[in-house]
This record gives sequence, C-alpha cells and structure tokens, in this order.
Amino acid sequence: MRIAPFSNWGLATLGLLSMGVSSHAATILQFGQANPSDFVTATAVGNTTTLTTSSGVAPNSIPILITNIAGAPLGSPLAAFETFVNLSSVGTATSTAGTIEQLYSGTIAITTGANGTGGNFLTASFTNAVLTGLAGGNSASLLDSRPPNNVTFTSNFAAIVPLIAGNPPENFSIALTDVNPGLALSGSTIASFTAQNAGGFATSIPEPATGLALASIVVGLGCVRSRAGARRSRNVG
Repeated sequence: MRIAPFSNWGLATLGLLSMGVSSHAATILQFGQANPSDFVTATAVGNTTTLTTSSGVAPNSIPILITNIAGAPLGSPLAAFETFVNLSSVGTATSTAGTIEQLYSGTIAITTGANGTGGNFLTASFTNAVLTGLAGGNSASLLDSRPPNNVTFTSNFAAIVPLIAGNPPENFSIALTDVNPGLALSGSTIASFTAQNAGGFATSIPEPATGLALASIVVGLGCVRSRAGARRSRNVG
C-alpha cells in the first residue's frame, strides 16, 4: 500500500487544526458609574458627533466603580475614572428598519486619576466601533472587536498585563442607558444626547489543550512515518 508523504499528512492535519482551534473569553475589566448624575454626552456639530465624559468632580471624566478585574469579581469595587479621548464619529449615520448605526473611533481610558492620569487600569484605543440603538429609544451600545477592526488594550495593572500580552484578540462593549432625548439623527450624524454608561472589556485566549493536541498529533504522525519506512525496508530486503 502506498503511504502518503509525511509533509502531506502534516499539512492536512494542520489545516484541520486551524479550522478547529478553540478559545475562551477572558474578562479584562467590568465597570459601572459611581454616580447617576454624571453623563456621557454626545454633541453633534455639522456632520460629526463627539462623545465626551463629564462629572461634577472632573470636567472630562466620570467616577466609576470597577466590579471585575482580570476575571475575578471584586468583593469591594475599585474606584477609578473613565475618560473618553478624541472619541468621534468617522462615518455617516444610517437608519435601517428602525435601527440607527454610526461608526466611531477614539480611546477609552480607565485610570486611577481623572483625565487619564495616574495608574492605567486599562486603556482601549479603537477604530470603527459601532454605536447602535433603536430610533427614538433610550438605550444604545458602543462596541468593537479585533478582529475584524483595530482594537488595542494597554495596561500597567499587574493582573491584566499577562492577559493582553502578545496582542490577543480584544473586544469591548459600552452600554448606554437613559439616553435623553431618544436616539435620533441630526442630518447625517447621530443627534446630541446624554446618557449613563457601564461596560466590559475582554480578550480571547486559545485553549491550552490546543498545543498539546498538536504535539500529540505530530508525534503520532512521526510514528506512522517510521512504521511506513520500516515496511518499505522489509519489502526491499
């Protein structure tokens, strides 16, 4: 019986593995606002809408409470500040079947100090995040993911650093509630509003078993190749 070359077996097997590699989500950080009187503010000017954070204690930031960090729920929430930096629309808003959508790019910084100062729990920089919600509704969401878009996390918090090392896939979702007035268009951009917000950031980590499975298969293929070689030697003899 003719045995396929080892290289063919390896390529086929690696192809199957690439189709079946599994991963699990790892929570990086979850938070909620500390005070209901603080707001995310959307300001529409011309064809662009800018999102900013503001509060009575910090003009450009919102005090928040971190409830989960590095996948571990916290018994006592950590106080921090959320700051939107250069977060503006980058595309034309659309309204389809009662749903409004528009793309946004910018940075969300979660730090120990106001206005992006102090220790960096987590900073997410992104392009083409989707702000979406029902037309006239009082809730919306801002979300992005890499892939397919460009999302980059940075941190100097010890528990988070290993989870984002090596540039794994990263994603986030910010829930906007109490949107007032209801979500609407102003020309080709989303109209001005204020809202409360809470959110979560996560990454995807390959399952540890994947590497072991690959190693086992490669070893197994090596054995197959060795047995095939031994049979050919006996046949020649």
